[in-house]
Amino acid sequence: MTILRINKDDNRIVLMTEYAGEEIYTAWRAYDLGNIPKNFGCNEFETDTAGIGEWFNYKGLTYVRD
Repeated sequence: MTILRINKDDNRIVLMTEYAGEEIYTAWRAYDLGNIPKNFGCNEFETDTAGIGEWFNYKGLTYVRD
């Protein structure tokens, strides 16, 4: 079961997932289309910075793992 918690103060979503009897929390930060990070969608980046490969869309915003 996945539970979605929205924090409107800092524009984040926290997903709580039960896996093997334990609760796992992941935080996601919201971005609109014009403000997504430069390495968004790049799994291989030519510099030392890794690309962002995990994201989802919800209510018109793109959420990236924080």
